Amino acid sequence: MKKAVLYLSFLYVAVILRAQPSQESNTSMRFSPLYPLKPDSMTQVEYTQTLRHLNIPEFWIGQLPHPDKVILDEDRIRHLNSQNTHQKNLIFPSEDFNLTYSGAWVKQTVAELHGFLEERGHYFEHGDPVTPEYLSTIYQQEQLEAIPPIITTRYALVVDYALQRLTPTHTTMLKSPDQACFDRNQNAALDIGTPVAVLHESIDKQWYFVLSPTSYGWVRAEDIAFATRHAMIAYARSKEFIITISPKNALLIDGKYDNFVRMGVRLPALQTPDTEQRVTIPKRTDHGTLRLVTATIKRSDTHKGYLPYTGRTIITQAFKYLNSPYGWGGMFSEVDCSKMIQAVFATTGIILPRNSKEQQYAGTGLIALQGDAHARTKQLIDDVTPAGTFLYLPGHIMLYLGAYQGVPYIIHTVWGDQNGSAPIAKTTVSPISFKDTLTQLETAVILGDPR
Repeated sequence: MKKAVLYLSFLYVAVILRAQPSQESNTSMRFSPLYPLKPDSMTQVEYTQTLRHLNIPEFWIGQLPHPDKVILDEDRIRHLNSQNTHQKNLIFPSEDFNLTYSGAWVKQTVAELHGFLEERGHYFEHGDPVTPEYLSTIYQQEQLEAIPPIITTRYALVVDYALQRLTPTHTTMLKSPDQACFDRNQNAALDIGTPVAVLHESIDKQWYFVLSPTSYGWVRAEDIAFATRHAMIAYARSKEFIITISPKNALLIDGKYDNFVRMGVRLPALQTPDTEQRVTIPKRTDHGTLRLVTATIKRSDTHKGYLPYTGRTIITQAFKYLNSPYGWGGMFSEVDCSKMIQAVFATTGIILPRNSKEQQYAGTGLIALQGDAHARTKQLIDDVTPAGTFLYLPGHIMLYLGAYQGVPYIIHTVWGDQNGSAPIAKTTVSPISFKDTLTQLETAVILGDPR
């Protein structure tokens, strides 16, 4: 095993996640699994003292020259969202849902999602292979032949934690039997209050194909309540609103737990004098239509209006996820890499697409990262501003925190292992060299310049 020296100046640092103590010294090779390799010349106490600050958000906020400077104000955020809607076609805010949609587009999109699953969903949850006959049954449920040339949009609000699927079934399908936590049929999870455009239904009428502001896929009929376009927009764009700022936020009705929503959810707010914030949440009638009820949520879990888009806000919100479990596509009611990024920025009013591949195009600028590890590290430190920038490599996205002692660091929600060790499966702070991240990086995505 090669030993890397932790320089106090600018250098590339190799990282490994798990190592056995060396025979020569029972202490020299013991180190925290996410920190750079400890040099033999540094004791464990010195090592701890040097790197103990990395999991504290205030430490990284303190590295910013202007942590409370507004990176983008409300007008510029609206402009960014508008560009990502109308020029880039990356997001679909509720007020921009079309009155009609092309049947050909819906048919093509449903077929593409089905094809995506066929390429990756080879095994059922308990290890048996997925058969062509089963996939054919799902295909029949999608009834593509019933899609008309022009679809008149129906509107609805999500009333439960809705799992948005690639196909109209809750059957788990895996790429390989050992990837039990990666259900390839899972696309996203939609929180209560999410507006959706309903564009198609399954043959058994138990599933709807819906477009949400950041994704599309199939949801259960029982997870949405139909409304008029006016009622849906009035709810989604209520002038008096709160934004949820904790990873999970309990909703109570008459003092009893009813459900929860995740970070970055916008809910209509009602005036209240006490420590509990009153909000309006959607419910579904027996006929499938919308009814609104009053719920309460801890005031400490909310902010009236959006948080200011500053470096302090982004780092503070991101660190609220520290050590939170990984959840592919919202499974287990947790977040993956792109959902963590999406939720953090949603607290400021920035709407980002669901997937990391699309998120890389949703910023105000891009920096292409090139060269060897040394050149890329220098580029990150010299050219990339922390907090207002996330880093993209194929299949993964991370928030850039800045450099400490010449080493760039990130916070990210990751399912990663190294040298055969157990997966991390959580949100963590790590050096950019984690799992060859540095050499695979493609772009730094800028959302306004914090400098």
